[in-house]
Amino acid sequence: MNDKANDKSRPSSSAPNQPMKPSAAASPRTPEPVQDSGLLSKLSGRFNTALQTNRGGSGMPVTSAPSAPRPTEDISIARIRSNKVQKMYIPEGVVIEGSITGGSETEIHGRIEGNVSVDSTLLLGKSSLVNGNVRAGSCQVEGTVKGGIQCTDDLIVTTTGRLASDAAAGKQVRVAGNVDGNVNTPGTLRIEAGGVVNGDVQARVFSMSEGAELNGRCSMRTQERQDTLFTPSNKGEK
Repeated sequence: MNDKANDKSRPSSSAPNQPMKPSAAASPRTPEPVQDSGLLSKLSGRFNTALQTNRGGSGMPVTSAPSAPRPTEDISIARIRSNKVQKMYIPEGVVIEGSITGGSETEIHGRIEGNVSVDSTLLLGKSSLVNGNVRAGSCQVEGTVKGGIQCTDDLIVTTTGRLASDAAAGKQVRVAGNVDGNVNTPGTLRIEAGGVVNGDVQARVFSMSEGAELNGRCSMRTQERQDTLFTPSNKGEK
């Protein structure tokens, strides 16, 4: 009886296997919802802000800054090399120790301790002082020149102009100021009223206004010559 009872309490090996229920540990985990629902939007906003900042705040790509000029080359020198200078201007009160050479129109109101050579038009203002010789295409003298003047075309000495040496021009000379030297031109020479020339004059056509003064000899040129009109004196040279 006991053996039969024990047999009944034991599970039968021949009984069909019951399907095993999956354990709680083996079940797949469900992703937990993000606690902060606005985290993704905040990150996206920060990214867009940084992107706009890198683009200069206007949404446009930021272009790289132009490269700086070479340290050995001054910016002003580079600009002069690339652009042709139209006019050179020296204001009143400026003193230049040395000679000036240029090819553009020049206007001087300061003091030059040296020679001035300009291929174009030269204006010497009332406050100008040149302690040297002057060469130019055309020249109007309102200031003082201690050396000689030679012009390819025209020379005008205004009422305030003072020349301390010889003067010459290829086309015409008009004197309304004072010239302490000889005046030579293959063209026209005219001494205006109030003008004074203390020296000899030579021209193809010569005239004097009433009140003009010539303290020297006058000779008329019979033919035009293209040689050097005069040799500048040493006055004003150091």
